[in-house]
Amino acid sequence: MRFPQVQVGQPFIYQDKRYTKTGPLTASEEGTGSQRMIPRSAEVTLLNAIGEPLRVIKERYTRGEVETALAAFKTTLAERLRVAAVDGSLPLEQVLALLEEIEFED
Repeated sequence: MRFPQVQVGQPFIYQDKRYTKTGPLTASEEGTGSQRMIPRSAEVTLLNAIGEPLRVIKERYTRGEVETALAAFKTTLAERLRVAAVDGSLPLEQVLALLEEIEFED
């Protein structure tokens, strides 16, 4: 994530130091309180309320990344459906047949 995407008051990490954004181009270093200018192009990592890095979801994915994610989802779903079908209440074969029909179109 780039520095301009951080909201004023949000904590983040930049160059292995913890800061809190105080203005459009400034941040206060954790511990010392010293102010620093942060470049607009700076890559930063947001922190949550307890100081752990947030997992940021990418805004764009390549076709290969999407296909890989969907294939993993399909596999996981099939495994979970097999477990759910143990009691016989789910027509597993029908659901699995539908899953197998899923193809990625160009």
